[in-house]
Amino acid sequence: MEVRMLQREEHGRTRELWERVFAEDTKEFLDYYYTVKTLDNEMYVIEQEHQICSMIQLNPYEMRINDSEFLTHYIIAVATEERFRKRGFMGALLQVSLKKMYARKEPFTFLMPAAESIYHPYDFRYIYRQRGGKVCGSKERSVSHELQGNIYEMREASEKDCRKLAEFAEEILRQSYQVVAVRTEQYYRRMLAEQKSEHGGIGMIEKNGKLVGSFFFAKEETYEIREPLLKKGEEEALPQAVFWLTKGNEAIFCDGWNLDVHNIKKSVTKERDRPLIMARLLYLPGFFESLRPRTTFSFTVEVTDPLLEENNRRFLLESDGTKIAVSTAAKENDTDRQISIAALTQVLFGWEPYTEEKLSEALQKDLNKIEPADGVFLNEIV
Repeated sequence: MEVRMLQREEHGRTRELWERVFAEDTKEFLDYYYTVKTLDNEMYVIEQEHQICSMIQLNPYEMRINDSEFLTHYIIAVATEERFRKRGFMGALLQVSLKKMYARKEPFTFLMPAAESIYHPYDFRYIYRQRGGKVCGSKERSVSHELQGNIYEMREASEKDCRKLAEFAEEILRQSYQVVAVRTEQYYRRMLAEQKSEHGGIGMIEKNGKLVGSFFFAKEETYEIREPLLKKGEEEALPQAVFWLTKGNEAIFCDGWNLDVHNIKKSVTKERDRPLIMARLLYLPGFFESLRPRTTFSFTVEVTDPLLEENNRRFLLESDGTKIAVSTAAKENDTDRQISIAALTQVLFGWEPYTEEKLSEALQKDLNKIEPADGVFLNEIV
């Protein structure tokens, strides 16, 4: 089999395979996707009988890890025509894609799996749990808000609001999260087009003329809200946003929130906390250097990676207490310093409960000197 990266003008050839494999996606969504998202994404394919029978797509996102920003790619549309399945096509596409991203020194890649078991053998592990719940619409305000005249106003965003939305999101997310897709004006322009392709848009919540919240919304059989971002203390705005959207007291799902749910407990009929995003570490020096040390240290860690040969080495990690420096050391096959790339992904993203191989006590103690990037907020869908 031969894996080939498509030229930009060939991207539209994959739409037919997408429509057959992901039949639930609407024409409106695919029109948006193949007009907007395919302008700068990458597609790798395998062809048989003069047609594309298997594909993987990589969508670019600028990612912030603590104070560092990197280009990363979100893996999507992993699909194989049914009659060509079980021939190893997906594995071949993944390996080529991972090597391409490593060569660009991308620290990690991520995806939303149809099933964890599909990507587990390729060393992807969960790193993000999405919080959310079903929220009842309400137009009621607390007495304190009424007395202070703090009345929330809702409106739908337009393209001219995208810079304001980006600045608001960056301010909110930097306060609480270490790993997020960088919010820019262009990010919100794309999101606005994406939501409109799903019969929705972006909602803005203002109070006393100032932006205090935003959310994405879409409608299939009913409305859904994604990523409601609210300033602390403004949680009451969410039930009111639901009321504004649905024109009533209907309860709808609101996922990917950053809020303290206890402040609107009476409006939440069902909470959910589900693993959503899996990731795989790629270029380790870049990822290590983006993390924060808890103390001064100097230790080695020997990584095993069955897919990326460049990661099969012994790394020397040193810190003066403010930053981490990475270099390579001679491999010694010292089992007390060994860790798989999958386990390292879980450890460095602070995923709990940790379920990988048993590490030596000394290595666990050393890795604990690094602050994990466990403040993850990734609600991107495509």
